[in-house]
Amino acid sequence: MPSHPELEFFNSLSGRLEVELSVPAEPIGDLENLRAPADAQMVRLELRAEVFNRDTEDFRPLTPDELESVAFRGRSIQLRSEDGEAVSHDAPNGSFFTVRELLQAVEETERRTRAQSEWFGGIDVHHVFFEGIHPGDGGVWDIYWGS
Repeated sequence: MPSHPELEFFNSLSGRLEVELSVPAEPIGDLENLRAPADAQMVRLELRAEVFNRDTEDFRPLTPDELESVAFRGRSIQLRSEDGEAVSHDAPNGSFFTVRELLQAVEETERRTRAQSEWFGGIDVHHVFFEGIHPGDGGVWDIYWGS
């Protein structure tokens, strides 16, 4: 897989996947972890990304220039989350994705596949902290999520 140094900024972003369910998630025992009930359906999903400022130890919104900067050079990209199916996305301009467009592609991949995920018997609502995209098998880029 070719090198993509333009991903450095994109993969440094902090992000959280907000998953709204038809039935509220519930705590697992005395832990702070949440799990979705088995009968819960995904109602809404949104990825919110920010930049962490190491100097101030604070988060800030992305600037318009950052959102329009090049995040991935290529006519298309295939993204896969966890063990889900790969989802193909075409670059709107035919040659690269901006940060905004690649964030939208990550969000759309999750919208299409997250409902099929399973964690403690329901949709995975625990692994929601964006940790970048990384080369996977067969030319597919894997989306990494932390908890």
